Amino acid sequence: MQLPTSIETTDVRAYESAYTVMINDAPLFTPKGHPVTVSSWDLANAIADDLAEEGTLDLQRVTLYSLYATQRDFIEDRVDATIGAILEHLPGDFALHPDAEAALAAKQLRAWAPLLEFFRDLGPEVPVARPLQQAQVPWELTEALRMQLLAMHPAQLSVVLNAVMNLGSVSLGILLARQAIALDQAVGALTVTYTHVSQEREEPERFAAETRQLVRRLLRYGRMNP
Repeated sequence: MQLPTSIETTDVRAYESAYTVMINDAPLFTPKGHPVTVSSWDLANAIADDLAEEGTLDLQRVTLYSLYATQRDFIEDRVDATIGAILEHLPGDFALHPDAEAALAAKQLRAWAPLLEFFRDLGPEVPVARPLQQAQVPWELTEALRMQLLAMHPAQLSVVLNAVMNLGSVSLGILLARQAIALDQAVGALTVTYTHVSQEREEPERFAAETRQLVRRLLRYGRMNP
């Protein structure tokens, strides 16, 4: 479906108990042609405001719209497949892969403590891998995570899936979807490595700001879909 690339205006139209997001005076659709119609006035306005701030409909960026589109187009009718796709990325979760450099690894493990604690609370031993090795994930841990994911609704799964694809972490995605990690903790976990290796440059500040915006959107989407 052809979607507009530039956004001139945004609005929300109400019909009975449903709210449709409008851009450029026309209803907004997902890439697969579903109208962006939700049952929450606050969520519809948040999506519209987020798009107005962006100014473009860029599907490569994580926005409230892209989170809704992922939920509506790919997850709602494919929950089991979505959970399977999420779990396929579990061995690559960055929290399972501290660096070979001792100083950096120590910083990483401190920043990743909420993620590792989440894994440990599930029961099985956390399979932290040595550098350049694949993490050997126990079957029990995978199944415990599967049960966590099965208990989530599609909007939460959209948060997890987008966190996996854009941030590289199943554990962080689940914590964000459950509103179980603070914004600063999540940003710290994501930026600790980049900050360590870029201490003499200005890029870490920009990277941290962009990461904060992305994480804030993930948290906001999960919060607005209780």
